[in-house]
Amino acid sequence: MLKQQTYIMSAACFSSAIPLNLAYLRAGVRLRNIEMKKCYLPAAIALLMTSPVVFSQSDPIIVTPTRTAQTVDETLASVTVITREEIEEQQASSVQDLLSAVPGISIVNSGGAGKSSSVFIRGTNSGHVLVLIDGAKVGSATLGTTPFQHIPVEQIEYIEIVRGPRSSLYGSEAIGGVIQIFTRKGGGETTPYFSMGAGSDDTFSTSAGVSGGGENSWFSIGTSSLQTNGFNSCPNCSPIDPDDDGYSNKSASLRAGYRFDSGLDLEISLLQSNNETITDGWSADELESEQRVLGSILRYAPGENWQISLQTARSNDDSDSFLNGVYSSTFNTERTTTSLQNDFSIARRHLLTIGIDNQDDEIASDTTYTETSRNNKSVFIQYQGKVSTHDLQIAVRKDDNEQFGSENTGSI
Repeated sequence: MLKQQTYIMSAACFSSAIPLNLAYLRAGVRLRNIEMKKCYLPAAIALLMTSPVVFSQSDPIIVTPTRTAQTVDETLASVTVITREEIEEQQASSVQDLLSAVPGISIVNSGGAGKSSSVFIRGTNSGHVLVLIDGAKVGSATLGTTPFQHIPVEQIEYIEIVRGPRSSLYGSEAIGGVIQIFTRKGGGETTPYFSMGAGSDDTFSTSAGVSGGGENSWFSIGTSSLQTNGFNSCPNCSPIDPDDDGYSNKSASLRAGYRFDSGLDLEISLLQSNNETITDGWSADELESEQRVLGSILRYAPGENWQISLQTARSNDDSDSFLNGVYSSTFNTERTTTSLQNDFSIARRHLLTIGIDNQDDEIASDTTYTETSRNNKSVFIQYQGKVSTHDLQIAVRKDDNEQFGSENTGSI
């Protein structure tokens, strides 16, 4: 039975009743039985866009809707959280399986395992869904979409899905919504895990890893593989392509961090998958691809009411196509992002966020493009506050795109 938690809220509050405690949040431990009277929203700003917090099922912490920490029932956005426990209960074999049960999301698959999948949120275009992995933007700079079919489920800790526009915080890719995937974080006692499975069409899957850490550290290392010979999905196609449409996926992940005595947090993360997909087609019947995202984040509190987060990341989406074993084409894209975010607690229950984003996209292909590189610089400001019984969120963003010029986006 699916026990996925779905939260759709029309109002929010972040008052003194928020069960957050800075020491617990920064340690990334489960939040339970925390005395409410001693904790306020300003404490939550220690957790920024890629917070390492591990939440309890009863009161999960989310960071995607506002790029700051909130509990699910406080956000003004429509949010769904899929936890690791729910992933295992569903025995989901792909990210598409997980997302297909989320309200407001439609999935279109072009075939079986490893075949292209498109995700639509609330009827918007598939290119209007921003996908983040541990806070880093991922996806193809040529297609404008993310290869969900190659993201290994075994490496995921939890997923946050925000339905509705977030462009005033994240830019034009977030017109329909944001999907943020967090990889396994680790922490606590050293704990290994292992699983394996088998099925028809010579299908085999394995996953293994270990996680742990100490009082001021955390780590998780994992690997997984999926191999299936598939079946001939188009026996009557013209021209006839009688081969089985198989798929192979080999992936690995690493996430580790350390908290220094000065209060400085440093974390690095890596997720990579190497894939081979057999298809039926006129121009290509085999696709070899590699997806990789490498990121780091630095968090520091210069003062009691000021938190800084600096994140850098590089994501690659590379693919080579073949027809009857002969090379056909190459599409390699690289996206480098840097984000600096400042959170100021200007008063009790009033939070001001000021940040800048920089994004560089580059293309390497044997196909001719008018532009092979593009830069986008942006600045955003957000205010969150509670006045009497009312909650208010205002955000403004300005993007300066090298190819398309300057645009402003706002939301209230």
